[in-house]
Amino acid sequence: MEKLKYFFIKNKMKIIIALIIFICAIAISIGIFVQITDRDVINKEDEVQADYEDLKNNFDSIFTNSINIESSARQDINYEEIVYCKYNINEEKDNYKINAKIPYFNIDNINSEYINKNISELFSSKIIEIVNNSTLNTTFDLNYVVYVNNNIISLVINCKYKEGKNAQRQIIQTYNYDLEKNKVLNIDDILQYKNLSKEEVQTKISDEISKKVSETQAISQQGYNVYTRNENDDMYKVENTTNFFLGKNNYLYIVYAYGNNAFTSITDLVII
Repeated sequence: MEKLKYFFIKNKMKIIIALIIFICAIAISIGIFVQITDRDVINKEDEVQADYEDLKNNFDSIFTNSINIESSARQDINYEEIVYCKYNINEEKDNYKINAKIPYFNIDNINSEYINKNISELFSSKIIEIVNNSTLNTTFDLNYVVYVNNNIISLVINCKYKEGKNAQRQIIQTYNYDLEKNKVLNIDDILQYKNLSKEEVQTKISDEISKKVSETQAISQQGYNVYTRNENDDMYKVENTTNFFLGKNNYLYIVYAYGNNAFTSITDLVII
């Protein structure tokens, strides 16, 4: 014990210096780790933001009339027998031009019948009306895309419709079908599947629409005509969301296609 005490007394200064060096080394290591971690977080946030902007900017290009089977989907199912193009219409006359690939849900139950009936009422009937009654120069272009994530099939239809001198409309309709439960999914089902709360989704919707309102106000002040959004409209409430789908990499798209009810091709996307 005396020898140990003598050792500490004799080497006191060396021990203190060693402790200082050790503490400094730990502090430097922590600083480097924090910097690397922060940089990784920033890089990841930048990557997510870049991916988000890329998905928004390339939205129109996804409509290739094809099925995209994500890695999470069952690989033993022939999805092309479940959703496929039933009618491929290419017709051009003096007063109209139609290019439409109309999809069909080939599942024998009441829920898939609802989807097919809705597609027919919204799009097929409009084509018949154009062919039989159109007196204005009309263009009707319809394409779709299908994504399969886990057991959920998402069908998204994109229709660009212009009649006479009216502005072109972009009409987008979505359908989400759970193969396992044999049901059409609503927004609550999708939020539960994605493990998302209404509060966080509402915040993302509100932020995106508020951003769009600010952008259009700035453009309007320069004298340009812009589509006016009312960010307090109930349509932006999560519980009123009807147009949504699961896309590439299981991203949730919430779609506000204003052309569904107005003569405009403006569409806002919230991607989560």
